[in-house]
Amino acid sequence: MPAPLPDDKRAAILADIKTGKPRNAIARKHGVSPSTVTKIAKSAGATDAFDRSQTKAATEARIADAAAERASLVTASLAAAKAALARMYEDLSQASARDAAVIFGIAVDKHLALERHNSGADADRAASLLGAILSDLQARHGDTPSE
Repeated sequence: MPAPLPDDKRAAILADIKTGKPRNAIARKHGVSPSTVTKIAKSAGATDAFDRSQTKAATEARIADAAAERASLVTASLAAAKAALARMYEDLSQASARDAAVIFGIAVDKHLALERHNSGADADRAASLLGAILSDLQARHGDTPSE
């Protein structure tokens, strides 16, 4: 069993405890173990000296805030995608057949990626939407797909 700490060292540790310094920092500063710092705090009646419930609550709040920020970004990015799609349809009447094919390909690719993400590759819904996009493109351009 180690020798008891000198009173002046114990007093210095207790003074650091009362300032609110972290337990491990106090232990490093004074060359003692963290459990020694805890024992000194308890023996002085400072049972809540190293209570981290506020830190835990703040961490949980920050995690919730980050989730809300991500949800906001998801909503904003979907709105931006919808606006881009609307703009694409407005500009489509002036697009070449090649431009229309590129736009169609990108739309199909992105739709399939969203479908895989949201529903695990729902082939019937994907085919239905692709058919609607193709019909719309054909109606706007008066083109028929070459076979």
